[in-house]
Amino acid sequence: MPRIDNAFFGSVSIDGKKYDYDLVISWDGEITEKDRRHNFTKSELMDILMKEPDVVIIGTGFAGNVKIDPDAEIFAKIEGIDLMTLPTPIAISEFNKLSKRKKTVAVLHITC
Repeated sequence: MPRIDNAFFGSVSIDGKKYDYDLVISWDGEITEKDRRHNFTKSELMDILMKEPDVVIIGTGFAGNVKIDPDAEIFAKIEGIDLMTLPTPIAISEFNKLSKRKKTVAVLHITC
């Protein structure tokens, strides 16, 4: 299970390694780059659900500028997935807490 050490505008550190792009962090340790956009779509959520998470946390950036597609929110409810949308620093804290006991995926926007 990965642990997010810290984040600063434009970068995030996970288990001592620095990343300077948006990313998806899975409960199973997989870390992948995410397109840097200001929205999160149902299609992205569907891809994430292949990991069978209990919780998906969307880090909406340091100023909370990422918008969640309403279809993604509806789809998460239908699938019984807890979808949390939080500014990135708070999302990181929640990921570190929840991933200890639940299959958690974080999608982090590391700028605005």
